[in-house]
Amino acid sequence: MPTIRRRLLVRLIVCVLAIFGVISLAAHLTARHESEEFFSARLASSARILQALLANQLETATVEQPIDIEIPRGVPESGGPTRFGHPYEHKIAFQVWRADGKLLARSATAPGQPLGAFTAGYSSRTIDDDVWQVFALRSGQVWIFVAEKDEVREEMVEELGTSVLIPVIVGGIALLLTVNLVLASTLAPLRTLADNIARRAPDSLSPVDLPEVPGELALVVDELNSLLRRMREAFQREQRFIDAAAHELRTPLTAVQLHVQNALQAGDDDGERARSLDEALCALRRTIHLAEQLLTFSRLASGTDLLRHEPVVLADVCRGVMQMQRPLLERKGQSARLAAPDDAVIDGDPYRLQQLVRNLVDNASLHGAALGVIDIDVARHDGTVVLRVANDGAPVPEAEAAQVFTPYYRRDGKADFGAGLGLSIVHEIAKQHGAAIHLGAKPDGQGCVVSIAFAAARDGGTADPDEAGAHAAAHPTEHPDALSTHRQ
Repeated sequence: MPTIRRRLLVRLIVCVLAIFGVISLAAHLTARHESEEFFSARLASSARILQALLANQLETATVEQPIDIEIPRGVPESGGPTRFGHPYEHKIAFQVWRADGKLLARSATAPGQPLGAFTAGYSSRTIDDDVWQVFALRSGQVWIFVAEKDEVREEMVEELGTSVLIPVIVGGIALLLTVNLVLASTLAPLRTLADNIARRAPDSLSPVDLPEVPGELALVVDELNSLLRRMREAFQREQRFIDAAAHELRTPLTAVQLHVQNALQAGDDDGERARSLDEALCALRRTIHLAEQLLTFSRLASGTDLLRHEPVVLADVCRGVMQMQRPLLERKGQSARLAAPDDAVIDGDPYRLQQLVRNLVDNASLHGAALGVIDIDVARHDGTVVLRVANDGAPVPEAEAAQVFTPYYRRDGKADFGAGLGLSIVHEIAKQHGAAIHLGAKPDGQGCVVSIAFAAARDGGTADPDEAGAHAAAHPTEHPDALSTHRQ
């Protein structure tokens, strides 16, 4: 897989070559145009000089042979200029013709035939495989032809193009080398990041720490660290789940085993056998409850279950939970009272909301007073729906209030108070619904109260959950912002 640096270099080289190609073509065309302009002007200038110096005298000449103007012997045919002249003199020619076709004068390099047609102006003519660029000028009865070989212009164009292109090419190579060095230094943090990741142990989930991180790479590093943090939290949740499952299930399973053994050893004592089997059944119920709590919290914390969103009447949810939990309450001699209007509708997942209310009722029953009353109230205020569950148990100390939402936390470490997941499940479900949850006591300072403020469903949408939480926290007397802080 090509590296970013290689991709950038390849694309830069392609772009630079394309730009240089355009520059080269433009330089060539410009050099040709300018040389054409220059040489054409020189031809015309030379013709006018000859007109001034020779034409008027040669017009009436009676010579039988044309006057040949020789090139000094010291003038080379190639190379650079000397003190005798320039090599280009061999490629420049002129002729002076009389109107009747008589050749009056010429340079030594001019052919015997006319360099061009007897028409004033510029023309091009091929003589003996040589292409001549010609300028013709008429002065009375005399025609003056000044010409130069086309190769002079081609050579000039090549030299001009070369003189332009060489600095461009050298500058382009220097530019590419500089860009390569700049890319190498600029992309060094990427190499550092790659080396950092390559040196990490397979089980390392610590954040990636680089001494210097560019702004663009900082986003990648932040997201990578965020991913590592989520993975670390997921592994920690998994480890806590395994540890808690092993620890919490051991006790009730051991109890089931002991009670079954007692039932087997009861012999003919039917009463003892019945008591042992009843105890075994209670321990088995607790085991099933623990397993359900562990699996529910694991799914909620990992976010593997998709949350449904539909209008839900909280009164219907509370009535259904009370019907299911009535046997649990009756065993402890407790009762439940519900006050909930049917117009308190929120947007949420009916199954998750049922789990939330059930855990609140279980928590209130578990930590409530025997023969006590559990109050379930639902009220609607200013775009919020507040669910309140209160019991007659002892209030939770303020210093402990922040800890009760921690998974597997149990007050005073009492193992007989459940797995410590009831309020954690309530907290996760409330968070998924954007609800504000608060823990407190009744207005008289007694009991424990759970208060959860949801955004009320309104016109097919939901109200602002921050507004709901603010209302729930601001009215502890009418709707105490308190959660039953005892943990299952």
